[in-house]
Amino acid sequence: MMISISSFSYGQNVIVDEGLEALGEGYNNAIRVFVPYTNEKVLTKNWNEFLKKNHAKVKSGKSNTIIGLYTVINGIGPDSMTVYSKITELLNGFQLAAVFQRGNDNISSVRHPKEASMIQGLLKQWGLDISREALAEKVEEADDVLKGQNKDKRNFENNTKSLEQSNESMKKQIEENEKKSEENSKKLMTLQKEIENQTILIGGIKAKQLELK
Repeated sequence: MMISISSFSYGQNVIVDEGLEALGEGYNNAIRVFVPYTNEKVLTKNWNEFLKKNHAKVKSGKSNTIIGLYTVINGIGPDSMTVYSKITELLNGFQLAAVFQRGNDNISSVRHPKEASMIQGLLKQWGLDISREALAEKVEEADDVLKGQNKDKRNFENNTKSLEQSNESMKKQIEENEKKSEENSKKLMTLQKEIENQTILIGGIKAKQLELK
């Protein structure tokens, strides 16, 4: 399998921001993280694991949303939160948007700057870890492809060398055959003359047999 350079974009970063998303009841402030180089399956798996590590009971909601009930994030406080989240495919990556609802309030940079900053830092590191792991896997895959290509290259080189040696051997054989053929032709001409002479000799002897009385 070959990894296409044209389908691989460079210079992408993990980006964290905030914005309104249709999560929970209506539109609410969500903390979002863009994660490049990964796929939805990996991102979903890692997000479920993140929620469970933070004591959440995870369940599926409408429109492929993920809900983390009774979530308690260390450093944010002892009160549990409900986390409404969804994963959306964007150009060259995926975005996780999450609403962190504590009681009837949603955490935001405006109303809860300390808590929002901490969550943003956690999501930033979370996204970096996933992207780095994805890139490490791509490096491993590319290394495997390169090893296969180098092996094929050695095989082609060895095969070419073998063919060249075989051609050289055949050239020598052809030269020897041509030399032998030329020698045989000369011997054939000499032999043909000897046969003709011998035939004449036999004819002469037979003639003498007829003349003998």
